[in-house]
Amino acid sequence: MSIKVFSASLMAITLAIGTAGCQIQHSEIKQNVSADSLKRDHSTVQSKIRDYLQANHINGSIAVIKNGNILFNDGIGFANFNKRSLNQADTTFPIASITKSIMAVCILQLEEKGTLSLDDPVSRYIPDFPNEKKIKLVHLLNHTSGVKAPFILKQNPKPAEIMKKITEDEIKFPAGTKWDYNDINYTILGFIVEKVAKMPLHDYIQQNIFDKAKMNHSGFMTIKNPVSYHSAGYIRSGNQLLPAKPLNVSLLFGCGDLYSTAMDVCLFDQALMAGKLISKQSIKKMLTPGPKSSYGLGVYNKGDHFYSRGVLSGWESVHACYQDQTVIAILLNVRDRKIDIHKLANALHQIAAGSSNPGK
Repeated sequence: MSIKVFSASLMAITLAIGTAGCQIQHSEIKQNVSADSLKRDHSTVQSKIRDYLQANHINGSIAVIKNGNILFNDGIGFANFNKRSLNQADTTFPIASITKSIMAVCILQLEEKGTLSLDDPVSRYIPDFPNEKKIKLVHLLNHTSGVKAPFILKQNPKPAEIMKKITEDEIKFPAGTKWDYNDINYTILGFIVEKVAKMPLHDYIQQNIFDKAKMNHSGFMTIKNPVSYHSAGYIRSGNQLLPAKPLNVSLLFGCGDLYSTAMDVCLFDQALMAGKLISKQSIKKMLTPGPKSSYGLGVYNKGDHFYSRGVLSGWESVHACYQDQTVIAILLNVRDRKIDIHKLANALHQIAAGSSNPGK
């Protein structure tokens, strides 16, 4: 059985979430449809997706799933141009700000356990936090906190050192009055997860997200092992590919220090919508846009689909879930201004829906 992720209203979304979980598997054959014809249909769609990706010079790994069936899960181009190693289905990439959707689930899990509330003031967990008790956890989650990213000269600062710098600075605007997408909000949330759960953030994510969602190819970038993923990142400049600068993983704590595969990102969605990570009430909170934007808690809600997107040095990623139960994860290791990753996701969605003229 498959979950209805979207509908005309958020309430309908929430009601549909409670019905069932999306099963990602090859063996689910609908009644009155032969396995042979389904394989032929999948083969045709796979060819169309691959042709489209190659025609548009895409370099990365992509997974496309519809109605619980895997339509495409493969790599395109090179994971490392110097070594001539190819991107494959199990190639890992930094997923940058897709991390925020996972962090939001961590906070919602802790709220369900009764160890914190989205309405708690941040100062309850970080003494001397600016603006007294007016900045709440929900303001961090939907990027309306007004907190400034601190200027840090020290190499590899610890989260506690970053928190101290924040308490020494003023805020940009009163909480809840403006939307300001800022990684620092999720760095603060990562620090709070550690404090409340009484364990390192990466341990919490491993036990409560990766293990439960069976994300066996996902992990963490750390100061000791900053390049723990397979793909090399590049930036296209004219006809040249420039190697991406090394990542400062200490500044990605809580907001972008995870790596994954395209399929693992989809497995996160499967576990989320099947109710294996948080309740349907918490999913409703996650998908509800904040007061100043279409951003909910870790994801954007565009009505007909929701998504999370990540940009980090030479990598770009997006994970989109559409109303017709199509789930798409695109992980690129070549940043190219000519490629609009949202249009790419929509084109793949159109191919999955049977369009013969995608991207138009």
